[in-house]
Amino acid sequence: MRKQLAEVQQIEQYLLDEMPVTSRLVFQARMLAAPALREKVRYQRKTLQLVRWLAREEKRRELDQLFQRLMQDTSFNNSITSIFK
Repeated sequence: MRKQLAEVQQIEQYLLDEMPVTSRLVFQARMLAAPALREKVRYQRKTLQLVRWLAREEKRRELDQLFQRLMQDTSFNNSITSIFK
């Protein structure tokens, strides 16, 4: 289990560009030699992309809720709508 966790951490460091250059080169060589590692990197890259996308969606929902609350305030609503008239 520790080996798997260490590998996941290494992959994450690689994907987030947090590895020193020499370690990165060694890791890339390992990926060339090990198709299973390449596959794990691909899956982890997709997972990171999904996490980022979900975080953006959550922020978008929060901003939309804030906007809706602000637009219920008459003076704010009038100020904003007057800008676009």
